[in-house]
Amino acid sequence: MLRTVIIDDEFNAREVLKHLISQYCNDVELVGEADGVASGIQMIREKTPDLVFLDISLKDGSGFDLLQGFDVINFQIIFVTAYEKYALNAFKFSAIEYLLKPVDPLELTSAIVKAVISVENYDIHLRLNAFFHNFRRMDTEARKIVLNTSESLYLINVRDIVRCQAENNQTRFYLKNQDDFLVSKPLKEYDDLLNGYDFSRVHTDHLVNLKFALKFDKSGENNLIMTDKSIVPVEHKNKPELEKLIGKF
Repeated sequence: MLRTVIIDDEFNAREVLKHLISQYCNDVELVGEADGVASGIQMIREKTPDLVFLDISLKDGSGFDLLQGFDVINFQIIFVTAYEKYALNAFKFSAIEYLLKPVDPLELTSAIVKAVISVENYDIHLRLNAFFHNFRRMDTEARKIVLNTSESLYLINVRDIVRCQAENNQTRFYLKNQDDFLVSKPLKEYDDLLNGYDFSRVHTDHLVNLKFALKFDKSGENNLIMTDKSIVPVEHKNKPELEKLIGKF
């Protein structure tokens, strides 16, 4: 059983979540609830949960304040929030599980499954560091992204990514310091995530950071030359849009 605590300053929100858990989550044992930072810290220390459902806004502070009350975080976290537009990308970039209010039962069960998998495998401190950074700095230049490989977890500045290349159902990242590593998620996921951050899907297998584009060679092969000397093919259908975007840099 997954020992679980709910921390939310809204009584009705806690009641709804408790009801959904009782209906759809047989492997979850609710061991406590709280409505604020001080009471939440005390509850977690007393109950030593495996999982905490945590709202960002609490009656005497924020979920961030609560987490900073622990030197070591040895529990998984699922944020439950109404901050859809404000926080959505911060969660995604940081590989942090979240649920939007009103909570959907299917999304709840999915988030719990991921939390169970994460209990032994992920560095929560690194992911939270990325989340705090992204949540407090909404400008695109400050974005950090958490990338998980088969061997390590990386915290990368988005502005340091030169390009991404599909390798079967995985993605290889190339950084400006010449490092590269393979991540176990498909390119489409990063195409969606990095949309609006100066990245362009110039080819089925290639996503590039246009700030590192050196030259667009339109003779013959339609290749994009990057500052790291890599040559990226550009599909014909993407040529007009690429020419328009390059003019902005």
